[in-house]
Amino acid sequence: MPYTKVAPAAPFAGKPAIHLPRLYGASPKKPILLRIPVTGQRPITYAAHGLPQGLTLEGNILSGAVEEAGDYTVTLVAENALGRTAKQLTLEIRPGNVLVTPLLGFTSWNAFGAAVTQQDLEDMAEKLVQLGITEYGYSYVNLDSGWQEAYGGEYDAVMPNAKFPDLKAMTDRIHRLGLKCGIYSTPMLTAWGCPKEFASIPGCTTGEPDYRFNPKNGGIGLERKEKNNARQWDAWGFDYLKYDWWPTDPVNAELMRQELLPLRRDFGFCVSTTAIPEYADYWSRYCSSYRWNPDSHREWPNLLRLYRSWFRFKDYGNKGHYFDLDMLDLGTCRCHSVRGEFTEDEAVMAFTIRAFLNSPIQISSTLEDLTDLELALYCNEEVLQINQDCGFHTPCLIHRVENSLDVLEKELEDGSFAYCVLNIGEQTQKVLCQFAEMPALRDLWTKEDLEGTRHLWLELPPHSVRLFKSSRPLEQAATAAVVE
Repeated sequence: MPYTKVAPAAPFAGKPAIHLPRLYGASPKKPILLRIPVTGQRPITYAAHGLPQGLTLEGNILSGAVEEAGDYTVTLVAENALGRTAKQLTLEIRPGNVLVTPLLGFTSWNAFGAAVTQQDLEDMAEKLVQLGITEYGYSYVNLDSGWQEAYGGEYDAVMPNAKFPDLKAMTDRIHRLGLKCGIYSTPMLTAWGCPKEFASIPGCTTGEPDYRFNPKNGGIGLERKEKNNARQWDAWGFDYLKYDWWPTDPVNAELMRQELLPLRRDFGFCVSTTAIPEYADYWSRYCSSYRWNPDSHREWPNLLRLYRSWFRFKDYGNKGHYFDLDMLDLGTCRCHSVRGEFTEDEAVMAFTIRAFLNSPIQISSTLEDLTDLELALYCNEEVLQINQDCGFHTPCLIHRVENSLDVLEKELEDGSFAYCVLNIGEQTQKVLCQFAEMPALRDLWTKEDLEGTRHLWLELPPHSVRLFKSSRPLEQAATAAVVE
């Protein structure tokens, strides 16, 4: 049993509840695809009032395109035998306005590694729906490296290997579920994540290396093929790109971004893995998300490094542009590079830091042998609301005991405050959270109200976390180590 109690997930029980952030972004004249996430007893009926011209709702899937830029307020309704609920959603239609809130979804790397197949990705989309995970807002199914073979085709672009017989059919199938689909590439001549049956797989440049850039993986080629590949991904029906190289520089990022903008579809754009801090202004203006940290794996030192990497970029996060703590490494994985195992408390912390620090959250396990705790972590709407909050405030560190304990605060759109208390040390810590006025308090992982008090005492064992919401700001936090 973890120290942090986690409420069980019940995606198909109770009255209907709609789990969407207040805002959804898209470009004028580009396809919108939005699966309305609703928990509750089935069957559920869905309705949408005030839809702008060009959009339709079929079942729980909103699709179409809006011609003119602007803000459009829509009322979504869900009803089952136990009740009815409604929620207002503002569609922000602006050029390039994609992933306004952090991405929620699945990615293939830790789950399958370079052995991933088209069938794997299609099956994962189905599993996300069947398990009810999509009812909490997870909407992207992203293909990492391992799909590539060689250049060819109509656009002279990288073509898929035999494990991916029809990428257009794959994206069509995923889109029919109301989900979006992502792909992986690199500007390097040779991509990471090569399947064992190949000597190498290509990226988005060819020819002789350009000596302005690092020679990693053969370097970056002088013959630029960004347009070729972007047009091919668009033709296949993808909605998102993970662009991966080292070191990650704005020159190559911008060359690709400029080719994504005129495509028929909106493209989320993630750059990885070492988005150099000196270029933080670029990453935080032009990239949906950006990484400056190691690949995630289930060992405590790795999780600590991911958490600490955020502080270098903490002042740059803003609406639509988020620092990425990498894929969520919980559950059953087939990738050979995945190692280690979290304690249950460390698993709770792995999810909590991503949610609280506004990181994209990408599940990367096969969802086989799924534990109750894993499902409960993925499917806590109150924790996800902190991640998806449309106040777009940056979390801040308000109390620290060096190498032992951090207390983080995040102001929320409704005027309340979320607090994350992390014991990152090796001793139990006791924390006094003192409020100037009596607050209403809520434990977000248990989804239970706490007794109203101006003095909240928390006692945390090593590698554990508490997450709560308060109607009043914290006045002071004080810490004392507990002697066992």
